[in-house]
Amino acid sequence: MTNIRQQLLSQFPILESHRLIMRKIVPNDTTEMFRYITDPQVQRHTSFQPGALRFPARMFRYFEESYWILRDLHFAVDLKQDQGRSSRLVGLCSLQYWDQTTGKARLGYLFAPHSWNQGLATEAVKSLLSFGFDTMGLTVIEARCGQDNPASERVLQKCGMSCLEGLTEHNLLKLYSISSNEDK
Repeated sequence: MTNIRQQLLSQFPILESHRLIMRKIVPNDTTEMFRYITDPQVQRHTSFQPGALRFPARMFRYFEESYWILRDLHFAVDLKQDQGRSSRLVGLCSLQYWDQTTGKARLGYLFAPHSWNQGLATEAVKSLLSFGFDTMGLTVIEARCGQDNPASERVLQKCGMSCLEGLTEHNLLKLYSISSNEDK
């Protein structure tokens, strides 16, 4: 097992940005996260199918299992506490389908509708891209975005990702990519 894999398994990383803390998902997060994921406003923009998971406890097991085999790293995204307010969960940001041999992974994220249009997704994605390239040694990070989701496209573009030519999955998704040698 390589050093980074050992480090990730021994301690889940905590990422921090100006307004956010990104940390391991814990059982107490799952009810709130399940509510966000199943929100119709969120569902229309994601390929994540919570119906297959049926209830929050099963969703938590999915996140845990994907972590223990180090296929995916799913981060709970908390808005930092502010003037006596406790931090609160606002979303999920992930590096998925990590292939250490090729140095590739896929970025995924979703946020509660009440946190949209505040730059939080952009802030979280930038933190995760830096972690992926600088700590995990990734060489390419890809993302998929629904062609009817211009807000998510702006997030990916602000983070330096480029749209690849063509669409995938029945012409419903645009592909974005960034490599470690590009400006982030």
